[in-house]
Amino acid sequence: MCKQAVSILLLFSLFSACKTERDYRDVIVHELSDCDKLNPLTSKDAHSNYIRYNMFMYLLDADKETLELNPSLAKTRPAITQINEGEFSGGIALKYEIREEAVWDNGEPVTGYDVEFTLKAVKNPLVDCEHIRPYLDFFVHFEIDEENPKKFTFFTREPYFAAEASSGFIAYVTPEYIYDPRGLMKKFTVKQLSEPSTVEQLRGDPDIVEFAREFNSEKFQREPGYVVGCGPYEFVSWKTGQRIELEKKENWWGDQLAGKAINFDALPKKIIYEIINDRTTAVTALKDDRIDITDALREKDFYDLKSNNRFTEKYHLFTPVSLSFVYLGLNMKHSILSDVEVRRALSLAVDRKKIMDVLLYEMGDYIYGPFHPTKKYYNHQLPTYDFDLTKAQQILDDAGWKDSDGDGIRDKVVDGIKRDLSLSFLYNAGNDTREKIGLFFKESCKKIGVNIEIVSKEWTVFLDELKSHNFDLYCGAWIQNTMEDDPKQLWHTG
Repeated sequence: MCKQAVSILLLFSLFSACKTERDYRDVIVHELSDCDKLNPLTSKDAHSNYIRYNMFMYLLDADKETLELNPSLAKTRPAITQINEGEFSGGIALKYEIREEAVWDNGEPVTGYDVEFTLKAVKNPLVDCEHIRPYLDFFVHFEIDEENPKKFTFFTREPYFAAEASSGFIAYVTPEYIYDPRGLMKKFTVKQLSEPSTVEQLRGDPDIVEFAREFNSEKFQREPGYVVGCGPYEFVSWKTGQRIELEKKENWWGDQLAGKAINFDALPKKIIYEIINDRTTAVTALKDDRIDITDALREKDFYDLKSNNRFTEKYHLFTPVSLSFVYLGLNMKHSILSDVEVRRALSLAVDRKKIMDVLLYEMGDYIYGPFHPTKKYYNHQLPTYDFDLTKAQQILDDAGWKDSDGDGIRDKVVDGIKRDLSLSFLYNAGNDTREKIGLFFKESCKKIGVNIEIVSKEWTVFLDELKSHNFDLYCGAWIQNTMEDDPKQLWHTG
């Protein structure tokens, strides 16, 4: 997607954990929006990932205290060696072994064949996982130990700085027997699926086409029995726009590792994700003990609840640093926004201090660029676009955007057609903070002769609009993980 991050804000998550008289074995979690889907590889939104995390497992996981990579489904972190001879000379090999205890719901062991299948599924050019594929492009070969199928090795043709994190912490390991019961991907190798010329030829292969059609289909997105992982919880039901319910598996294999390895403590009997896209209603539900956890409070509500003694007797409130940021995205293929001077002027029209003071109650920070400031490679010397309407007006004047007809909106002849400097600002319905950011932006833009129309869309429609590039500007958020960032996922144009 062509977009430019403008006046980025780093937000801190707002989290409340409840202690009520309700059965402690059931936990009700508030979600502001419905999921897009629950397929472990094709789902793209953060909401679904929070849910899928309880059903699927990575080879590696992040320690919640140190944020360091640790073994999860794998017994240990991989042994990484330089390859000095043969076809992959100059690359690296990453050797893993899956825990002996790990089994699927049918009792069969989780093996390297499942990891290989997962990698093949991602590399199938017709599977809808464009957001994952760039992280796994570097892995061009895969070998499974003939004597122990729980042992396997990833190969690259050249060193890759994020090889360990990408191999272990990007794609959930997916059961082949559920997602490819006919073995359609068995005839293809990882090596074949990694060669650009071969992949183009394979686009028309009947098995490639059929597997992708099936894998992308509705049943693997949201039907119980078809959304299956080796994690502690199984998918029970999904009432669209209302709730998603998970239930703890009986005799889950990971229980024997609880307290011995990180992230193996699965205590609730049920986890119910209650979808309430109105934040006022969500606060009422909290006060009425109808939900236990939320990370979607408005900053003002969080501020007010901190001084509510009745509330704090039952709930804990936290402000941990969130690996996320909120940004304004611009469609650079738009005939007006393709002009860098227009984008510069709009950047200067974002009053970030007002957003921080009025909307966020100073529970946030400013960042510049797409990387989190806690990362060691964050560039603290980047030039900033501070709020400056006078400078924004001058830029637009110099770029030829003038109010020629006196209607208060600048205009210019673009591609032979007189165009008003009028743009739409898209946000997901129910997100009051993003709506108000849009209203602040609209107010500032009006002062410099730019018309902004505020448009809201339901979450899944909002995501579809972004995917199809059907927007002018939008307010979005980006959730990061603890691994080193690879900009290729968002910014590569090849």
